[in-house]
Amino acid sequence: MRQVLVASVLFGSLVGGVLSGCGSGDSVSASASGSGSGSGSGSASASGTITGFGSLFVNGKRFETDDASVTVDGRPQPSCTVSRSNTCGLQEGMTVKVAGSFDGPSYRAITIVQEDVLEGPITSKSQETPTSGALTVLGQTVIVDETTRFDSGINLGVLNVGDLIEVNGFVKADGVIVATFIERKPGTGCGQDGCELKGFVTNHNHATMRFQIGGLTIVYDHDGIAPDTVIDDIPTPSGSNWNGLLVEVKGTRLEGTTLYAAKIERERDRLSDQEDIDELEIEGFVTHVGSLSGQTIEFTIGTTTVRTTADTEFRGGTIDEIVVGAKLSAEGRVTNGVLIAKHVKFHESVRLEGDASVIGNTLTLAGLPGVTVTVNSRTELRDGGDRLSINDLDGRHVRIRGRVAGSSSVIATRIQRRSPDSDIVLQGPVQAINGDDIVILGVTVDVGTIDRFESENGSSMSRSSFLAAVTVNSLVKVKGERRGTTVFWDEAELED
Repeated sequence: MRQVLVASVLFGSLVGGVLSGCGSGDSVSASASGSGSGSGSGSASASGTITGFGSLFVNGKRFETDDASVTVDGRPQPSCTVSRSNTCGLQEGMTVKVAGSFDGPSYRAITIVQEDVLEGPITSKSQETPTSGALTVLGQTVIVDETTRFDSGINLGVLNVGDLIEVNGFVKADGVIVATFIERKPGTGCGQDGCELKGFVTNHNHATMRFQIGGLTIVYDHDGIAPDTVIDDIPTPSGSNWNGLLVEVKGTRLEGTTLYAAKIERERDRLSDQEDIDELEIEGFVTHVGSLSGQTIEFTIGTTTVRTTADTEFRGGTIDEIVVGAKLSAEGRVTNGVLIAKHVKFHESVRLEGDASVIGNTLTLAGLPGVTVTVNSRTELRDGGDRLSINDLDGRHVRIRGRVAGSSSVIATRIQRRSPDSDIVLQGPVQAINGDDIVILGVTVDVGTIDRFESENGSSMSRSSFLAAVTVNSLVKVKGERRGTTVFWDEAELED
């Protein structure tokens, strides 16, 4: 469902930059021309996950790749054109930056740069389901879920402590990395290419020439006596002045949870330093949110400031669901280093709302019989800006975002406590269709009683058109009202 939101600037512009993976350090830029945003022609860039080939799809958008330069793991791929039969070393799930142009609905890539976010040995592993769990690499928590892709021949089950892996993905505000692609590399320790990671600096102390990223201590040498650590595009270290900066660190000497840095550089796409971009699409996690006032807000994805306008369209969520930790993509024009959003899309496929009952580390929702929601140590529980415990949710109205864990089970990524309400929301992939009945997370919904239907673009549609469009695995959201023990469904929407 799309909601058109009126928005204004709530605070000053932040430094722009797309949060993406480690690698060559190559920046992707495109000079501005034309009017942009899908009409006319102009410059176009994208930063996100590869979702397909046949040319190149990034966040679902197709880029023609004839004559485009391709860089993978910092290595140019000469005379290689990306196609379905020859991907030039790229794989689905890898994170890339693409710069190019558009002419009407057609997009053309000029440069394609793949970058990972982490490379190092696994030091611990926990597995929740056959396809989901967590790894610790270089002191960083790496989340693996059903959307994570793997290099050929491996999966979460075969990875072991000591294996050297390369991770593509996104860094959340708390430093947790959500993996989109994992590759096992030859060797042990830091291997042939060295250890690499990206994250936010904490506990910087120049007197000892140390700082932390997550659970890893980084030691650098900056005393003027060779060989000094190479420091690039970062203020001269002093006191704790690096705290909060997003940096990329490379080194070959790893001792326990300490990495001795050979190079440290600031990680940003320099959006504020280059000319405006007619169209940019970015994907990542929200790391900062301004105060919500009515229908106005400004927020950041990674380190990129996103500003909404009266024409911004929200898909798969509402403005009050923009919270730190939410996974979003935003598309629009870059002006003075700020992304003026035309579209904002929520990425978690499961959305639930209702009154919660808590049992241990799980909860159920009245009106959604059989659906079990698991809360783990990485689930964000909030009421506004306040953190909660799972027991604070018992008997309260909640809104849940998460991922499918089974036929009727969900792992929650975040839960918001809400004011008392009778609303019920159920969103997820369709599991079965039988006449007017559709099944989502094991819950059967009779759409024959529903009068309001919407397509992916938010336009109204008839019941017959809705049923003709829905297939197994279609993402559908249904909304209703609970009266006693009965839910009266009144709206169904196709989601993209």
